Amino acid sequence: MGFSPLNTSFKQRASLCALLCLASLTTPSFASVLTPDNISVYESMDETSRVQSLVDLTKANELEAAAELLQRFPLTGPHAQNRTLYIEGLILKSRQDYKGAAEKFRAALADDPSLTVVRSELAQVLVITGQDDSAKHHLELLAGDAPNAEAAKGVRSFLDAMDTKKPYSFSGYIDIAPSTNINSGSGADKVYSNLFGGEIAIDEESKKKSGATISGGVNGSYNKRISEDFLFVAAGGMGANLRATFDDETDLEFQSLSFSQSLELRYMFDQGSIGIGAVASQAVADLSDPNINYLAYGPRLSLRLNASPVDTFTASSTYEFRDLNVDGTHDASAWTSDFAWSHAFAKATSMTLYGGIDVIENPLKYNSYTTLSGGLQVYKELSHGISVTTAAEIRKSQFSALNPQAGATREDTRLMGGVTLTKRDLNFFGFAPALNYTYVWNGSNISLYDYDSHSIDFRLTKDF
Repeated sequence: MGFSPLNTSFKQRASLCALLCLASLTTPSFASVLTPDNISVYESMDETSRVQSLVDLTKANELEAAAELLQRFPLTGPHAQNRTLYIEGLILKSRQDYKGAAEKFRAALADDPSLTVVRSELAQVLVITGQDDSAKHHLELLAGDAPNAEAAKGVRSFLDAMDTKKPYSFSGYIDIAPSTNINSGSGADKVYSNLFGGEIAIDEESKKKSGATISGGVNGSYNKRISEDFLFVAAGGMGANLRATFDDETDLEFQSLSFSQSLELRYMFDQGSIGIGAVASQAVADLSDPNINYLAYGPRLSLRLNASPVDTFTASSTYEFRDLNVDGTHDASAWTSDFAWSHAFAKATSMTLYGGIDVIENPLKYNSYTTLSGGLQVYKELSHGISVTTAAEIRKSQFSALNPQAGATREDTRLMGGVTLTKRDLNFFGFAPALNYTYVWNGSNISLYDYDSHSIDFRLTKDF
């Protein structure tokens, strides 16, 4: 990774010790450290020894001496650029210029994401400045790069402690996502009906339309440690969605204003937590008639297990009562369960394997269905400040009864693949720009529900 242990001759080590002893005096002075003899010793050192000397000087708070040596004798080896950025970052960090330090550390990681010691310093700066989401991202990667299980366990313990160190947290988001099929409409003009023994024309609203979704919102949470074993967590959010269609003419329409709430009591233990609580959500589909036209609520169970220092297993199960009109005529229920296993590899790589089951019960039995799903996501940091996330997912849905229009019981298979590119060395107020491409193909035995779509999603993320 370019930062090797100190490698000097005995004479150089003795002189260096004298240099560092001077640096650690109670009232050190710039002049006392950079004597002609000490400068001569530094000049005679190899590149690795110089780097170690500069690091030790910064730790001894001899920042001016370190900066002067770095300027007078620029590093020139194969890792000179990143080593220089690292030392400059340490100097700025010691001067409490945390923004400047983070920029130096991010620049080095943009070139070489395997620099674990740089990532560790960046994570510390992010924790100090309260950028917890970004700090957690780097700590997860550090767990995969830990030299042994004990070190990885220490990183994981610090991660768990971060969740309770601040009672309040807030975040916001905005998404702009153009798509070739904004409404998941059919690409066909007609659908064949077994019941009527012929073809039926598909109405215009059910056909695919190109356009873009614009969404944004805010989220907040509160946590309170009730005792050593129990943690109370409350969260809420609000989001708005707009849809613009481009096919015939540009048409911007309001989609929904949504709200969500959750309460959970978690039992905390060494390897994770078990939670029990409740969730609720509401939506308004017409601002001219701002009555809630969707209401859902119900209990939720959750589990988080740190199976190993680099493996995390999460699972949840929710049962919801759903009212689509709040008038009793479209009541439904939904039982959703999901799991995810995440593994951190070395060299800034992580993988998540996930799956789930959804059981939706509707009074109209042909709208009731069971869905099984599974997917895989892989995250990898590359050079030039690029991070790549690839994802693939399959969903199979089996409906409960004959569709009266098509004369068949619906069966769907949906395949989804996507890739996200993040430019992690660009920082806009604590966010990095990310561009996502997603392809969705939905195959159904009822052609009305056959569709595919290509979409691009631009967003700003804190996972960088």
